[in-house]
Amino acid sequence: MKQKQILFAIVGIVLSLPLSQVAFAQFSLSPPNINAVPLPTGSGARAIAQGSAFIAVADDATAASWNPGALIQLEKPEVSVVGSFLATDQDFDPGSTGLSLGDESVSRGDLNYASAAYPFRIFGKNMVAALNYQQIYDFHMDLDFGMSIDDPSPPSLNYKQEIDFESKGGVGALTPALSVLVTPKISVGFAVNFFTDEFFGDYAWKQTTEANGIGNLDGTDITTTYNSETKFEDFQAINLTFGVLWDIWEREDKLLTFGAVFDTPYTADVYRATNTTSITDPLGQSKLHNREEMEIDYPMSFGAGLGFRYNDALSFSFDVTWTDWSTFEQEDEAGNESRPLGGVSTDRDIDDTFAVRTGVEYLIFRKKTIIPLRGGLFYDPRPSLGNPTDVYGFSAGSGVSTKRFSLDAAYQFRWANEVDGEDFGLSDTHFDLNEHMFLTSLIVYF
Repeated sequence: MKQKQILFAIVGIVLSLPLSQVAFAQFSLSPPNINAVPLPTGSGARAIAQGSAFIAVADDATAASWNPGALIQLEKPEVSVVGSFLATDQDFDPGSTGLSLGDESVSRGDLNYASAAYPFRIFGKNMVAALNYQQIYDFHMDLDFGMSIDDPSPPSLNYKQEIDFESKGGVGALTPALSVLVTPKISVGFAVNFFTDEFFGDYAWKQTTEANGIGNLDGTDITTTYNSETKFEDFQAINLTFGVLWDIWEREDKLLTFGAVFDTPYTADVYRATNTTSITDPLGQSKLHNREEMEIDYPMSFGAGLGFRYNDALSFSFDVTWTDWSTFEQEDEAGNESRPLGGVSTDRDIDDTFAVRTGVEYLIFRKKTIIPLRGGLFYDPRPSLGNPTDVYGFSAGSGVSTKRFSLDAAYQFRWANEVDGEDFGLSDTHFDLNEHMFLTSLIVYF
């Protein structure tokens, strides 16, 4: 009853204004404010196939993203390219919200990684330099749902609205990296990440909302149309990645390695451009355009891992990574601070995450080729308001390697239950997540 009285008062005020000044946002039947959560992505088919447990193993050019110190393991100049295909299924539970939410799915292909690496020797030290492009965050999401109000008590209100929300795009980075062999058993490296809009795109990510409604307010028929597009453009930031690789123990063909990596925190500058058109019959039409600069604080992370080569054919890996998501927040031009998750106040906490990954690789040696068999398991929680969302998964992959090239493929499956919809702006809702990712990579040696 209270909600209807507020709506009726707003309509009365709106009817007293010139139609050119009427904004659908003033008519409180506007759709919910939804946003997409930035999801970190991993690099390379080989690493993903091993459960992303790659910090103490990384022996291809994707080491620039996993552990720059491990780049020193590259013995020949090489170029590589990695493509990915990601399919996500979400099964929503609207709870007691009255929203009509069901199963949603979205799929897309991306350039996951590209690199060129060159080993050389200078000042008596072995070094490897690499130039890389890597996908950092993914913002794809697709959500269709309905909302309704039906209350016959005066002033009577009956209203139904269908909403279509879509987010696409991501954040990439151009990354030069260098690794140096300090001692015969220890190498160090660093990478400089220049964050950019998604590769081949004119924006980092884009969110669109389309809504159509129809109803009756105290005997007056109303129809509403709402279209909003928000682009996050000119994403700019720089951070550093430091890594170390240490051959702890070696005996005959057995080798135990330790790797560690640290990513510095950074603040990204990005422009948020919003264009909104709304039509409310019989009230009128309005258009709104706004472009403002924002700052988004992204977290630091630290990871460490062990790699154990049992023999030339069999090896194992294990990683643990901490990410300081508690510092994840944003600020607009007016100085208003909020959490990028759900747009809520910074008074709401986001807990840090701890990921655990393990992997195995078995090599089948043929006369001129090597056939790898890989697998992995992981626990990789995603940031959420309050406690992290538990995400589990497994991966597998194979390929073929010769003296001139390596061709690899990987499959990864991730799942989570009872993901909090408030992270997207849909309070009191939950959903189950299933995610399938396929990667293929080609490395050419010179």
